[in-house]
Amino acid sequence: MNNEYRKWGLITGNSLLIMALIAGFTYGYVHTSIYIPNDSELTAKLLQENIMIYKMGIFAWVIIIILDIIVSLGLYKFYLDDKNLISKLSSALRILYTIVLAIAVAQLVFPLIEDSEVAKSLSYFEKFERVWALGLIIFGFHLLTLSIVCFKSEITPQLLAIFLSLGGLCYVIVNSLKTFFPSLTEGTKIIENILITPMALSELSFAIWLIVISLRMKRLSSAD
Repeated sequence: MNNEYRKWGLITGNSLLIMALIAGFTYGYVHTSIYIPNDSELTAKLLQENIMIYKMGIFAWVIIIILDIIVSLGLYKFYLDDKNLISKLSSALRILYTIVLAIAVAQLVFPLIEDSEVAKSLSYFEKFERVWALGLIIFGFHLLTLSIVCFKSEITPQLLAIFLSLGGLCYVIVNSLKTFFPSLTEGTKIIENILITPMALSELSFAIWLIVISLRMKRLSSAD
């Protein structure tokens, strides 16, 4: 592994970890603290009371979008030797997912444009959820194609490829249910709670491995 691969491995791995932390803030805290499903009055009230932290959340989403673009490029650079259709498709799917995410985040900006739009905030949150769910289906296919790249790679552990394929499959299942079977809300929530762990750990484990392997190769290179 030369310096270029090590550099992109570290950039990609750290970007993934930073994204996970930021997502925990903007979606895990800000979004869930303000968006109350099926309650437009309470959602509007919470939005008005927490407008500054809401703006911080949107800014955090923008950082995530930028980091997603970096990760897309980083994965392409890291697996540059695997010049095959699947490798290119995996990076292209991540870019497509990032575009859909940007469209979803744009829905969250509308309540800030005019004060009158605050009353309609629930509909914008719902649009965000629908568009992002569609994007996460694409993200799931990105992980599935990335797992194929990892299976074929000589340096990536096979167990890691299995984690990625499992995580990708979970993303596709959960968000397909949200998108195409919206009436199954309770059942989908139960399934999501069951599958949330492999969904979260799939890319996190990959990020940690990228950082560890890049640092290990750097030390070995320095020793030589």
